Amino acid sequence: MPPHRRTGRGSEPDRKPTAMPVHPLPSTLDTDAAGPLRHALLATIERGEPLHCDGAEVTRIGQACLQVLASARATAQARGLGFRIDRASDPMVRMSALARLDAALAPVAAA
Repeated sequence: MPPHRRTGRGSEPDRKPTAMPVHPLPSTLDTDAAGPLRHALLATIERGEPLHCDGAEVTRIGQACLQVLASARATAQARGLGFRIDRASDPMVRMSALARLDAALAPVAAA
C-alpha cells in the first residue's frame, strides 16, 4: 500500500501510531531541579502528549520533585493523557515510598 493512500476518513492519510517520546529524568532531582522539571513536563502535557519518563539515572530525589511528578501525573490523567515512569532507580522508589507518593506516581493509561 503506497504511503499516500487515503482512508475512508476524508482526506486524512493513513497514520501509524508513533512511539511515546521518553523524557529522561536527570540524576539529581532536588529543589533546584523542581522548576525546570515542572516546565518540561508541563510543556509536554500542553502539547497534548502523554508523559513517559525514564528514572534509571536518578540518584537523588527530593520532596519537591516528587510532588512535581505527582502533579504532572494528575494533570496528565485529567487531560486524558498517559503517564508512566519506566526504570525507576532504587533511590527514586525508596523516596517515593517514604513520602507516600508511590501510588501517586503509578502509571496512567491514556483515555
